[in-house]
Amino acid sequence: MKVLFIQPFGNESNTNYPPLGLLYLAAYLRSNMECSVRVLDLRLNRKPIEEKLSEIEDWAPDIVAITGMSIEWSSIRHIIHAVRERLGKRCKIVAGGPHATAFAGVVLEQTSTDFVIKGEGEVTFLHLAIAIAAGGDTASIAGLAYKASGGEIIETDQRGFIEDLDSVPFPAYDLLDIEEYFIDPHFHNNLNKHNRILPILTARGCPFKCSFCYHLLGFKFRSRSSGNILSEIEQLVERYNVKEFHVEDDIFNFDMDRARDVMRRVEHLGKRLSFAFPNGLKIELIDAEMVAQFKRAGVYRINLGIESAVQRVQNIVAKPVNLGKVDQVIAWLNDSNISSHGFFMIGFPEETESEIMQTIDYAASSKLATANFSLVKVFPMTPLGDKYLSDVTFSDDHSFSYDSVATNMSSVSDEKLKSLEKLAYIKFYFRPSRVWRIFRTSPNKKNLFFRNIFTVLSLVFTGKAKY
Repeated sequence: MKVLFIQPFGNESNTNYPPLGLLYLAAYLRSNMECSVRVLDLRLNRKPIEEKLSEIEDWAPDIVAITGMSIEWSSIRHIIHAVRERLGKRCKIVAGGPHATAFAGVVLEQTSTDFVIKGEGEVTFLHLAIAIAAGGDTASIAGLAYKASGGEIIETDQRGFIEDLDSVPFPAYDLLDIEEYFIDPHFHNNLNKHNRILPILTARGCPFKCSFCYHLLGFKFRSRSSGNILSEIEQLVERYNVKEFHVEDDIFNFDMDRARDVMRRVEHLGKRLSFAFPNGLKIELIDAEMVAQFKRAGVYRINLGIESAVQRVQNIVAKPVNLGKVDQVIAWLNDSNISSHGFFMIGFPEETESEIMQTIDYAASSKLATANFSLVKVFPMTPLGDKYLSDVTFSDDHSFSYDSVATNMSSVSDEKLKSLEKLAYIKFYFRPSRVWRIFRTSPNKKNLFFRNIFTVLSLVFTGKAKY
């Protein structure tokens, strides 16, 4: 059995971090069955699939598995078409990840995908691969969607999540030319301290129910043990001389004791490592003691999901935020010289221009180092999607970029919403105190000026940016 995993790239994004989800799948698969596995990461150097088709055909995989976010949908669709045309029906094509899970029917209708894996993929993909290798029945495998012979979309039972995350092998970084990722890393932001960065996932799932959030990994917080996490960190430091880790958890600090214990163990390693939390920490669970411990462990940047400064909008999205606590956390971070980044969203359903301006003014007056202002996107399988998407169709050219106006459900026009986004960046960044704060808390001054300044200017003058 030969399995090829493919990571596409999105035209609106220049990120090139390793495909962590695929590396977990690859590691789990090869530890549980006899197979040959390869990973093709098109995001690394943004190579078109056409340059790899001959190599793929020569290797002749039995399964080609493609993941991707919605921002990568056009690329996913193109890759599936190209692979099918070159390899024919002998090869099974499997799609998974956030977009395929949310839009399983669309993926199966618009492409020649054989199977969609919904949600957490390790166990489902293993069972599917075993069935394909043996020529066995796939209809009884939980966690799948596929098109029946009559054209009907069939979805099997939902699969439960992996409870013991320590049982999952570490990501298969050996399948990548890892040094390529250290040349010019573009992760979630361009303020990285070192180039030798890798992502790490210490927990899965989030128990909070923000109405815009898509819970691919479930609502139950499932965590790896501190010892298991430190073993992976030590292994990556020893094998690849990694200097920095970006923690990809949805909510690393949900278990406060575990969060502190992990950071204490990192501190006691004595490796002088650096850490960032690009997906954010739960603001209400941050205290001064935690900030001090994080600083000692090497944390230099923490993102905060604030979203809106308006109580009515917070109620709509089921995410109440105490702005007084936010200001206190930002102050703690500034006192520790830890860079703080705020996530804000504008264009929520029925949101008015006045309410959008309240959020913009709060962000601009805050002591955050940096911030981004995303235009709200509403997805299926979310409370907002259930309420507002019943009459919405997604055309082939629908843009999922968070800088594009699509499915605008606010009280302002598309043009006004886009102009408010530009205004948000101008009001936030174009002030001396902000420039000084960014400079003071940014460990890599070269990246700061040669990457981020141009990103902000692009947003202001063109309305588009590549993250």
